[in-house]
Amino acid sequence: MYANKMPKQIHLKFYFIVLTTLVITLKNAFSQKSDLKENKQNTLVLIAEHVGPVINEMHKDVLATNNKSGFETGQVIKLEGVYHMFVNEMFDRPHRDLRVSYWTSTDAVNWNRQSTIVQSIPGRTHTNPRSEVWVTAVIFNEEENAWNIFYVAYRGGDATKGEIAGADYAGRIWRAKSVVHGLDGIAGPYADMAIVLQPDQNSQAWEGQQAVASFNPYKAGDKWYSFYDGHTHLPIGPWPTGLAVADNLNGPWTRMPEPFNPLKIVDIFMENPVTSRLKDGRYLIVFDSFGDQEIGYSTSTDGVNWKKEIRVKIQTDQNKWSDDGDHAMRTPLCAIEEADGTFTVIYTAKYTRPTGLPFFGIGKCTLGWK
Repeated sequence: MYANKMPKQIHLKFYFIVLTTLVITLKNAFSQKSDLKENKQNTLVLIAEHVGPVINEMHKDVLATNNKSGFETGQVIKLEGVYHMFVNEMFDRPHRDLRVSYWTSTDAVNWNRQSTIVQSIPGRTHTNPRSEVWVTAVIFNEEENAWNIFYVAYRGGDATKGEIAGADYAGRIWRAKSVVHGLDGIAGPYADMAIVLQPDQNSQAWEGQQAVASFNPYKAGDKWYSFYDGHTHLPIGPWPTGLAVADNLNGPWTRMPEPFNPLKIVDIFMENPVTSRLKDGRYLIVFDSFGDQEIGYSTSTDGVNWKKEIRVKIQTDQNKWSDDGDHAMRTPLCAIEEADGTFTVIYTAKYTRPTGLPFFGIGKCTLGWK
């Protein structure tokens, strides 16, 4: 036959081409299957939602503490079957008069207020560096055998220098440690330790006049990382986010270099990301984003490089209790991965009361992978 007369080297080349083609075909098939699986595991959908807020203006503890405007930003963690919520209470004017409070629940629906953790110093002026306090993270520090909370303290603008008097300036990230050691010390009290990040000679241009805003540490490999936010008031700019890194939770913290910062997760707006380590080893952040009744999220395999934002609607039209608008759905406080693989999300959202005044309530929903 003709094939038997084919030179040996041509035989070998032919078999090599066939084998190479087969390998590439199989590799593409496995890659497509892997991509399909990854895409399925990168899309969160709403599975269940609580009807209305779990904490509204008529909650007994809201009334007892004279909380006039509601809640904004914070974090919820689950410890030994109990949900622990550290959240800001806007006890008088929205986004002006604040205190950090501590709440607990066994089902993430029925909440009881336990204490005030940090109190602001009333009166927003450019000389008052603690006119607002915004808690953004709670985490157990194994090296100290104690709980840490991180919160932002701002000063007001100085009108004599062309600043906006009613805006937030020069955010400083405070670290506070539980006085009682061990996991049982989560309830506090907490003592201020130090400022871990603030405007200084290492500030980056994109951070603007508001930074440093928000701080939520997480561990990836042998390093600690934390998102931090920025914003320029004049001229008004976007709300970018960067990463800071440290060898230890208590610092010192160093900004990741430009152009790594700012991150490319969103184009315009991203605030208060809360980070979780998933059971499959990946990292998940949920954050305040644009969209009616929507929040944003992103995933990462290494905790450093993050995918582009995806948004998920967390209230259906049948149970829409928040106002419409990009900034009515506020801040997710957690995405707690439960035993069944779903995620418990506690969040803040603004709605208009019959009196016409706004209130920022606490909501709950359940998300899952598509």
